[in-house]
Order: sequence, then C-alpha cells, then structure tokens
Amino acid sequence: MKLKATAILWALAAEAVAASAARPNIVFIITDDQDVEMGSLEYLPLVQRNLIERGTTFRRHYCTVALCCPSRVSLWTGKAAHNTNVTDVMPPHGGYPKFVSQGLNENYLPVWLQESGYNTYYTGKLFNAHDVDNYDKPYPKGFTGSDFLLDPFTYQYLNASFQRNREPPVNYAGEYSTDLIAGKALGFLEEAANDTKPFFLGIAPIACHSNVQLLAELPDLPSLPDLPKFGNLAKLTPPIAAKRHEHLFPDAKVPRKANFNPDKVG
Repeated sequence: MKLKATAILWALAAEAVAASAARPNIVFIITDDQDVEMGSLEYLPLVQRNLIERGTTFRRHYCTVALCCPSRVSLWTGKAAHNTNVTDVMPPHGGYPKFVSQGLNENYLPVWLQESGYNTYYTGKLFNAHDVDNYDKPYPKGFTGSDFLLDPFTYQYLNASFQRNREPPVNYAGEYSTDLIAGKALGFLEEAANDTKPFFLGIAPIACHSNVQLLAELPDLPSLPDLPKFGNLAKLTPPIAAKRHEHLFPDAKVPRKANFNPDKVG
C-alpha cells in the first residue's frame, strides 16, 4: 500500500471512529503467512508504527488449527474446527463449499454485525475454493459491500480476479493485487465513513503468501471442487514484490533454525 493511501486510510478511520465512539468502527486487516519466529513483521514499518507501537500485542495467543481455511472459519464463527467440520483447505473437507454446506454462511460474524446495526465491508481473500464458478452458489452473506479475490487466481499477484457485490468476476491482468485491494479498501472506507451507521471493514491481501503460477493446462482447469487435480496445473513460486519495492532488503534471508526440516523428530 502506498504511503499516501495509507495516510488517507488511517485519517478516514480515525474520523469515523471519533464520530461513533459509542459503537466503535472496526478496520480488520488479515494477512497470510506472517510468522513471528521468522521476524516478517520487522520488514513492515507502517504496521510497526501505526499498529504495533500504538496498539496491543497478544504474546500468548494461540491458533487452534494452523491451517488456512479451517483457521479462517474459526475466526469468523468463534468455533473450533471440530465444531465447524471445516478441516481442510479444499473440498471435500474444506474450502468455501464446505463452509456453505455446514450452514455457516447463515451464522457468522458479518451476519451478526449486520443484525446489530453495522454496515459491513470486505475486500481480498475470504476462503480457499471461493472461485469463479461458485461465487454465487450462494453469495457470501452479511456484507453491505464486498470485492472478493477468487480462485484459481487468488494467489496470482499480477493476474488477480475479483468479484464485487453481485457483479460477475473481473480479471486484473498485469495489476498488482495488493495495490488493488488497497484501492478497494479506501473506496469502501470512504463509503462507510459517509454513513451514519458504525462499520466493519475487512481487508485481506494475500501477501506474503507464495505466488501460484498456473501451468499450460489452464484452459482445461477443472472446477475447484475437483481440486486434487489442481496440484498438477500449478506450481508455487516466491511471492512477488511491487516494482517500487523490489530493491528493498537485498540481504534478507529466511532464518533456518534447528527445527527447520529436521531429519528426526523427538
């Protein structure tokens, strides 16, 4: 996110919070693959200055399921994975279709917030296997405004597809995914700040998750519920930085401690 955009985001958020202090507004940012042990937050000066230094850190907060989709469902429902029955990243045991099949689309955080009088907005990644075929089967409930990343393009930094409100998906070939999310978040924040209701805004970029490069078989890509085949159609590549950031941290290395890929366990 550019510095100017970040400044506008925080100014609008502060103004809106001051206007409705009795019912606080919520700007919730969720990112992929941040790791306290590897020190990834040390490379995010804006997060350090605006959130960590001015906020609260929970040093003994534990994730009950260290797997993407089950953890996100637990976040949105307040239930552990053995109660949501969403236990994997992709169908049949996980992903957006499993979330829907368990009745959770009717009973999770944005629905509760709307019932409490909040406007709710979201942009970025919601769930795995939320894709260009099933985005409207059904639409995710509980959002005043939404602009979701969709599989199989969710993890493509320079070829993202988004689906806004009830509109069909739109591909953004050549544009940087995180910048797109920043712009969409600013638009939703401006809309929310101009309303009298308190608001919730979720912002979910994929960085610093690996890039997923689709292979030549893409035209024959199966529907994502058949995703065991998807592993043969894509490969993981390093995350892609925005052009303006490519020169930063030339000497940075991922630490390799004694517990990295050990030959023996125990």
